[in-house]
Amino acid sequence: MTRGPDKSPSQTRVPRRRGLLSGKLVYGPTQHTLDCAISDMSQTGARIRLEGALALSDPLYLIDVTHGLAFMAKEIWRRDAEVGLSFQRYFDLRTPVPELPSLVRRLWVEQTRSG
Repeated sequence: MTRGPDKSPSQTRVPRRRGLLSGKLVYGPTQHTLDCAISDMSQTGARIRLEGALALSDPLYLIDVTHGLAFMAKEIWRRDAEVGLSFQRYFDLRTPVPELPSLVRRLWVEQTRSG
């Protein structure tokens, strides 16, 4: 695992959407869950902030609660509680597919009903 990128945001190849979005992580073979803040996002990855320097393991799914999307992701860098993710695949949570763990969609549904 590498430390965070030395590039400034203007040097990133894919444009990023900056802002603070509500997110959830589902990770590991036993499907642990964790709240996170999505600092910025592009089509290929995201920078998230955790409440601590917790270890994440595969499989890893990032849920973008606001937009109803889930991303299968890999951790590519970490700087304390800030983590860079690379997206491998995305899922529209309004029309889930069988290969998406049911917990991922269920968490999104619970968040949208309680918000």
